[in-house]
Amino acid sequence: MKSDDFFTLVRSWLTIYLPRSRRLSPHTIRSYKTALNTLLEFLGETRSLKLEQVGFDAITYSSMSEFIAWITDARHLSAASANQRLAAIKSFLSYCAGEEPALVATWLDVKRVRPARAPERAPDALGMEAVEALIRAPGQQTAHGLRDTLLILLMFDAAARIQEVLDLTPADIVTTAGHGAVTLTGKGCKTRTVPIMDKTGRHLEQYLKMFHPAPVGPGAWLFYTVWAAERHQMSQDNVAYMLNKYATIAREQCPEVPKQVHAHQLRHARAMQMLRAGVPLPHIKEFLGHANISTTEIYASADNQMVREAIQRAAGTAPDLAPIWKGPDDLILRLAGLK
Repeated sequence: MKSDDFFTLVRSWLTIYLPRSRRLSPHTIRSYKTALNTLLEFLGETRSLKLEQVGFDAITYSSMSEFIAWITDARHLSAASANQRLAAIKSFLSYCAGEEPALVATWLDVKRVRPARAPERAPDALGMEAVEALIRAPGQQTAHGLRDTLLILLMFDAAARIQEVLDLTPADIVTTAGHGAVTLTGKGCKTRTVPIMDKTGRHLEQYLKMFHPAPVGPGAWLFYTVWAAERHQMSQDNVAYMLNKYATIAREQCPEVPKQVHAHQLRHARAMQMLRAGVPLPHIKEFLGHANISTTEIYASADNQMVREAIQRAAGTAPDLAPIWKGPDDLILRLAGLK
């Protein structure tokens, strides 16, 4: 098929099928765009194909297997990132096969490509002392300090993904003591309502009085920045900069705070705290918005590993065992049956 056919299907997939038929969020659609752009870069770099030359004949089992290796080796991305891009491309080809029967063979060919194997590793969770130091770091003497304290506290308390917090509106908040909750919109536009601490509710009430004093429309962002006298949704880059700025401050009081802090570490910290408090894994799964409990089980594995490492550290203070094979060489050889 021609390049025109390829890009026609790309356009209809991104602008019609995903947003209208699948009703995927703009954030998810952006990740699919990233996957296709990465594929085009790969074809240009390894096959010397210009955009006008790209067609479905360049997408084969062999080229896509090489694509996975290129992402991890040349682009130095993680196996998880490579697999996300592969899954997006498979989804695109599945759509194309439905639109054009001649592409069924291409889809089935690429469908056989195995994902990159991702090494299992424990979630990069912050310790509770580090979390508390990070929450205290902004202070509450200024309006921005109040806002940033709430943002960090809410990301931790609700164990929310960064975009879930940034997508919140005042209408998603309930601050009633004993019944406080936030309604988060997660992956695939799925919503879940999670409880929050009364302390977080009080912070929210104070924040709303200062930053949303008048009744607001249904589309107003809870957290926003002001540019050209207009309110805009706060970006993930804003939050990343803010977290690392306060991490530097928090590290002076708590050396446990790492040099680089990212929002997901707060989510991991909340999940680990719930696990150690005895909350069952299925409840944690629903709280975190995981589609599969196997994703949640990694926290239990990480907790077991931490216990094991603590036991090993404690064992380092115990005296070594007395040697069994001790004495003249001739005696040791005789006892060992060597003489």
